[in-house]
Amino acid sequence: MLDPVELFPEIPNLYQFPSVHAGMLYDEERVAKYSAAINQVVKKGDVVADIGTGTGLLAFLCLKAGAKRVHAIERSPAINWAKLIADKNGLSDRIVFHKQDSRDCNLPEKVDVVVSELIGHIAFEEGMAESLFDAKERFLATGGVIIPEKVNLRIALVEENEVYPECIDCWQDIEGVDYSLMREEAIKALYLTSLSSRDLLSEPKTFFRVNFKEKCQLNLQKSRSFNVCRSGKINGIALWFEAYLSSNVTLSSGPWSRTHWKQCFAPIARPIAVNAGDTISVNIKMNLRTKIHDFFKFDFRVRKGV
Repeated sequence: MLDPVELFPEIPNLYQFPSVHAGMLYDEERVAKYSAAINQVVKKGDVVADIGTGTGLLAFLCLKAGAKRVHAIERSPAINWAKLIADKNGLSDRIVFHKQDSRDCNLPEKVDVVVSELIGHIAFEEGMAESLFDAKERFLATGGVIIPEKVNLRIALVEENEVYPECIDCWQDIEGVDYSLMREEAIKALYLTSLSSRDLLSEPKTFFRVNFKEKCQLNLQKSRSFNVCRSGKINGIALWFEAYLSSNVTLSSGPWSRTHWKQCFAPIARPIAVNAGDTISVNIKMNLRTKIHDFFKFDFRVRKGV
């Protein structure tokens, strides 16, 4: 099923459903990569904050890695499941649960590690950037570590063949009634899709890089030029993330990945016929300073160059 990102329900409501958590918990690549990063970073006796703990898996992995105590922070009702799971596994005595938004939470102590998987399909739509920068300022001890260390937003030009015909070009005549104006509304949405390398009309590029060790503007705007690698019709751009969980552990949601995440597709109003060697200029503007359940503002322009 093709799900427009604009139709995501408010995050706390979405995470009331066990099926949402099952998709993440049984994502072998996601769990293996986070487990590897945690085992590399968390040391015996560390105090950890898990931002957006959900059902608690990352908090439990931190305890297995030797953490003395974990502050598990979660604003959704999923935290109630995490408490029960912790109790069933004999871990309750080393976890302090906080049912609130991390930005409203005050911890009684500094932590050695902040870990979080508030990663959406384009990384930032669940409020990860603002939440982790806040946690860095208020929770993290001097010399502490954040997992993930940094996140890249990757972009490529694409000829997408599922969403565009089913969700964009479908708006025409229905029983003699002209519905074409709905096409203009459909163009404004972002869509989830599963792409393969053959759908790409350019090499992917890193558009934005957010490094949680450094200060970062949360209002971002940037232009990039792409060289078209094969002939086709560009009908939008694809977006995905590349998360550096630790110095040598990377998690990606790109077209070649095998995770529960999909790529996002941002359509353009009129497909552009291109040939190999053409240059396309793309401008993207994002506002990452959002409430967790708000989607950031997104705008881009595509121009055929020489």
